[in-house]
Amino acid sequence: MRTVLVLLFSGLICCSSSAQELSSVLKDYIKQQQQEHQIPAIAVSLVTPDSIFSYVNGKVRLTKKERIPQDAKFHLGSNSKAITAFIAMYLNEQDVINFDTAFFELFPELETTSQKSYKSITLGDLLSHNAQIPAYTKGTELAKFNNLTGNTSEKRYAFAKTVLSENAVKTGTYSNAGYVLAALMLEKAAGKSFKELLDELMNELDLSYFIGFPNKENDTYPWGHMEQNGSLTSLAPDHSYRLSSFMVSAGDISMNIEDYSKFIQLNLQGLTGVANYLEADNYKKLHFGKPTYAYGWGNIEQENQKMSYHDGSAGTYYCHTVLFPEKKIAVIVMANTATEEAVRAIYDIQKWISDNPKKAKK
Repeated sequence: MRTVLVLLFSGLICCSSSAQELSSVLKDYIKQQQQEHQIPAIAVSLVTPDSIFSYVNGKVRLTKKERIPQDAKFHLGSNSKAITAFIAMYLNEQDVINFDTAFFELFPELETTSQKSYKSITLGDLLSHNAQIPAYTKGTELAKFNNLTGNTSEKRYAFAKTVLSENAVKTGTYSNAGYVLAALMLEKAAGKSFKELLDELMNELDLSYFIGFPNKENDTYPWGHMEQNGSLTSLAPDHSYRLSSFMVSAGDISMNIEDYSKFIQLNLQGLTGVANYLEADNYKKLHFGKPTYAYGWGNIEQENQKMSYHDGSAGTYYCHTVLFPEKKIAVIVMANTATEEAVRAIYDIQKWISDNPKKAKK
């Protein structure tokens, strides 16, 4: 079955390997939103099960004229969680681990130093934010881990040990730390580092990615912007702001719009009943397996239509992704700023496209 899926999957990639353009009326609307809401660079995509329509526009940074290349990467932020959950589901299909695997089944030595509240937490609990793990969504909370030593996996383990000794929070609390623990479980079960698992996935899918802010890979890629004293300030590649290496699984992957769209297209195909890299039913579990937040994806029903979604931002970039299985479309908007006005514009662009998918295509 796996061989058949790979062959089918390879064919699907061939069919959607080159993105098509969005309509001129939509491009004009996007440019207008950029100008009115100070969005230096943007990447927008309309995804269908068999096509990708995208548009990349803008400057590397607000105060310079240099244009970004069409293959420029943007930071996914917490939209990286969907990739982590995707890897977990793949390993589940390979019988390497399952969503009911208990954390302390893999790490029994940590149980004695952990809070009793965590005794029965599973991989599925961690991926769905139901393990009561503290959030760790603020940089100040992570400062105490700046001096961890060892390689990334060893730092991840040390982080987990500390977090598990802390008091539990309310069930359903959105937790970056939970995704760090999930990655630790995947590493232990697979006998590979999370980076190796990520490399294997991206190589098989023929997708390019980078860990960290994109301009740290290539300074012609969009620089992130932060609002300071009412104006936008760009963060240079050598700026000290970065996420801890063990936070990759929670929110530190960068991709270009075409490759990220291909990943989202796989999910959309699965939600419409087409098996590819994963079995179709498992895409439905990832997106809708639990109410409100399943595994790497939030979900809601609006106007009698299901939709799954996720937003990601570490404060200097923004990624907004929504899938509409019944409409058979997905919409992605990426930007190199995350101000309130920029986010409103990002949502307006998404709504324009999702309400007018036919007008969005060239």
